[in-house]
Amino acid sequence: MFSRLLTLPKASVSLMLAVLALRTVPAVCQQTGVQLPLRTQVSALEGSEMSGLLKRAEDSDRLAQLDVASRYFLGVDVPQDYKKAAMWFERAAGQELAEAKFMMGFLYEHGKGVQRDYPRALEYYRAAANQGYAIAANNLASLYFHGLGTPKNIGAALKWYQFSAEHGDATGQCNLATLYFIGKDIPKDYHEAARWFRAAAEQGFPLAENDLAFLYFTGEGLVQDYGEAFKWMQRAAEQGYAPAQINLGDLYVEGKGVSLDYVTAYMWYTVGSGGDPRASNRIKNLSRLITSKQRLEAQNRAQSWLSFHPNLRAADENRELK
Repeated sequence: MFSRLLTLPKASVSLMLAVLALRTVPAVCQQTGVQLPLRTQVSALEGSEMSGLLKRAEDSDRLAQLDVASRYFLGVDVPQDYKKAAMWFERAAGQELAEAKFMMGFLYEHGKGVQRDYPRALEYYRAAANQGYAIAANNLASLYFHGLGTPKNIGAALKWYQFSAEHGDATGQCNLATLYFIGKDIPKDYHEAARWFRAAAEQGFPLAENDLAFLYFTGEGLVQDYGEAFKWMQRAAEQGYAPAQINLGDLYVEGKGVSLDYVTAYMWYTVGSGGDPRASNRIKNLSRLITSKQRLEAQNRAQSWLSFHPNLRAADENRELK
């Protein structure tokens, strides 16, 4: 997973070391789930409305075709059927609808309703990107980055991540920042990394919020500021991003950017335990420093948080990185 992980040393018999070390595992960001075309509002329709929508789609209305395809893709008003979704997305794509081309690229990349075919995914993503569709540009860049359907080409990946980022796609902004942070095959540039992580973070993208917090913590690319590190880490944690939840707990243990608070740290470690393997050792180590009453309080607070945010945990467990 691509995250800046704040690692807490194990506790000794009498105390826990209070120094935060850093481990980085760079990878490429990916959007959570599928970003369906923004102009398509998929909500339940009455029977007569659905019949009218199907008729318009059959009469070659490309927006109706996009709508019908999205319904088959999601299973709204009709049984979920990726093959039928692909059929309607393809018809809309044939009428030069960029959103539909993007979705055809997605289907071919992931083998949903069609046989997985990276070269065809590349073609569809490129076609949509050439029409200015920022999400498609990000996915096209990712195929170049990993050499899927084409020889690996970091230059082409950088070009399309840049395009996606400049056109406002938060995932593309996060990925562009990642390339500058890694500095593999391109010059490392922490200032550019910070710039684009911030752009994505300001759109509420939790991976970027976590990574921006990391840069504030280390002072790479911007002035070191533990308060800002805490602010952005908390935002990512509150969105259910498990690595940020563990990192936030570390900040509470260290008292960096926030008052030292072992109980709140234990609470965040517990909340993030379902999505980050670092949690178990931290919970074990911190248990030695708090009372059983404090542990119970932290566990109750964690359970309360999870009960109020069930969908956020599910989203984090399903978040994968390209």
